[in-house]
Amino acid sequence: MRRRQLFCAAAASMMSPMPAWAGLADTVARIKPAVVLVGTYREADSPRFQLRGTGFLAGTAHQVVTCSHVLPQVDGAVRDKDLAVQILRPGDEWSLVRARLHAVEPRSDLALLSIDGTGGQPLALGDSSQVREGDDLAFMGFPIGNMLGYAHVVHRAMVSSITSALLPSPDAERLKEPAIRALRHGNFPIFQLDGVAYPGNSGGPLFRPDTGEVVGVMNMVFIKGTREAALSQPSGIAYAVPSARLRELMARAK
Repeated sequence: MRRRQLFCAAAASMMSPMPAWAGLADTVARIKPAVVLVGTYREADSPRFQLRGTGFLAGTAHQVVTCSHVLPQVDGAVRDKDLAVQILRPGDEWSLVRARLHAVEPRSDLALLSIDGTGGQPLALGDSSQVREGDDLAFMGFPIGNMLGYAHVVHRAMVSSITSALLPSPDAERLKEPAIRALRHGNFPIFQLDGVAYPGNSGGPLFRPDTGEVVGVMNMVFIKGTREAALSQPSGIAYAVPSARLRELMARAK
């Protein structure tokens, strides 16, 4: 009987959720309203709102964080004339608000947008210096949003490596093998994640599943072969810029 009890206890322990994931569902429900659609709005377009990536409220209720490469650009400069953000309101209704570029850091692939009106409760920024290889994290966004619809999608991710990185040009959303090798000769840390991300995830928050604290911003997906392979044969390798870089940009933008 004693042996049977020990076996049952061990089996129950294996079946119960790991501590890192125990509060994920509650965290997702709490932070989801702060994760927004980033795109453009033009009367002549069909549809009028064109999704370009993900963003999230941080710092204030009027400020959105995203990646600089998801913003429309002309001759290397961001064109914010048609920028727009869609925010999930109570009742699961999307509300479109105009946005303007507030600050940008192409080298870190980060941008801050100012939005009209109040967006909602901003997400808390965590200490990215405390992230370790092997940590279990999660990220949220709108992968392939124009095809799957505008619904928040959550992914699990393990930090497989913290490496020195030199980011490519701001319009490079996805990397091929030679560029991945070049990343290792950069001069600021970047998180390599063991998690499946897709076009549309760029600009989304990388967060701790138990607290919801944002420790990074999703910005790149490693592609095997052609660009279409990102959908049909995802590599399971993604990258995120640590929140420390975001804190620096926000401090300079004040």
